[in-house]
Amino acid sequence: MKILGCFKIVPDLDLIAEEDWIADGQLQVDTSYAKLSWNCFDEGALEMMLKLSDLSEGFDVVYELNALTVGRQRHESFLKTLYALKFEHAVRVEAEEDQDIRFCPEIIAELVAGYIAGTSPQDVVVMGMQSSEGCNMKTPLLLAEALGWPCITEVTALEPVDEGHLKVTSEEDGRTAVQVVGVPCVLAVGNAPSSYLRVPTLKDKMKLGKKPIEHIVPDWEQLLEKEQNVELTELAAVEERRDAVLIEGGTPEEKARELYESYLKGRLEKI
Repeated sequence: MKILGCFKIVPDLDLIAEEDWIADGQLQVDTSYAKLSWNCFDEGALEMMLKLSDLSEGFDVVYELNALTVGRQRHESFLKTLYALKFEHAVRVEAEEDQDIRFCPEIIAELVAGYIAGTSPQDVVVMGMQSSEGCNMKTPLLLAEALGWPCITEVTALEPVDEGHLKVTSEEDGRTAVQVVGVPCVLAVGNAPSSYLRVPTLKDKMKLGKKPIEHIVPDWEQLLEKEQNVELTELAAVEERRDAVLIEGGTPEEKARELYESYLKGRLEKI
């Protein structure tokens, strides 16, 4: 069974200083100095694929794990990491610095669907529900529609069944659904319990990390002209404030007593 993991590399937005959240004339915020990392939902999806492969030893099924990202040259180190983790094939769809596709899930879905339909057929696509940049939550659904495949969202676990089926655990309206699904299908991973990708050994990095990465150069001008149905007009940081209560008192002792009487005492009595 061929499984394609689609992922995105994003800047660590927690490292962006508050005063740097200023959009330029092209509505871009400079994140070039921030550390690059796996998109959190995609990282959980990739680890879920590895766990599925680990569980396959007792089943009569072999999983071929592949990976694809739409990104730039500096993102290839992440693909090499996946090679070191025993992924079979890695693909990078080339995107240049001046191509802003944060809010274009239709383009990403079309690129992935074109790769599967025209270059390398797959049985299952596993990807995160959304990215930390666009937060569109549309790409898995649009991809499933383009391929004509069913899509299961908020996936939290995968287990092997046989060559044509997977056991999929997902969350639906606060409830857990466990179902055996046939392939092909698109699986969108939500808040998975194992959200961090394992670290490859140095030996595997040296041995497997040098495998060639496939490059795909799409016709970006045609894609952007055809699919650009969203116009970005404004970009502003969301103001986040926590509710707070100011404790009155002339001395630290008085403030501590007020804190105990008005907040802690009632909670301690319930324990």
